[in-house]
Amino acid sequence: MKKNVLLSHENAERILQEGWIMFQQKGYRGVTLDELCLRCKITKPTLYYYFEDKETLFVQVLKFKLQGFREVIEKPGGLAERLAATAEVILESFITDYNALLRDREHIKRPEYQQLIRDAFHNELFGPLNRLMKNGMAQGELRAGQPEMLTLVYLGMVNNFIGRQRDNGQDSHQLALWLADCFLKGAERS
Repeated sequence: MKKNVLLSHENAERILQEGWIMFQQKGYRGVTLDELCLRCKITKPTLYYYFEDKETLFVQVLKFKLQGFREVIEKPGGLAERLAATAEVILESFITDYNALLRDREHIKRPEYQQLIRDAFHNELFGPLNRLMKNGMAQGELRAGQPEMLTLVYLGMVNNFIGRQRDNGQDSHQLALWLADCFLKGAERS
């Protein structure tokens, strides 16, 4: 992959965007580079100009789409506001639960690519959210204990609603506010 040209070219960005949709819809094994080229209206040599192979493409798609989560989580604001913003960006970014993408890591053979995926999830999503939970504990807004567990609980809550926002007549913003409120206050009657 030619890193210096990746995001500066329309073709590369289109490949990453379409790849993101296809990997979510079909999984790693279900995506063919021929079909991706058709969707992007490019030739296979053009795809290979930017991405060495399917494995490289998958890793770069994940890295590309995870960029920005940290920025949302680390924006100034209160805990509830930041949790809701995080939920909203997850709900808007994913069309299927992210567990499928995590399971697809098993198809990645290169150890350095496995590490890149782990690092991307940790640096862009899990780590910043975990720090937010730690901060909430330090401020007395969350129960003391294991911030990693709270991070996993919150991500699990949000993950269960990916692609289901409209099931109960809510948009992503409304659902994100509800999820943050439910996480922070529980299901107790107020």
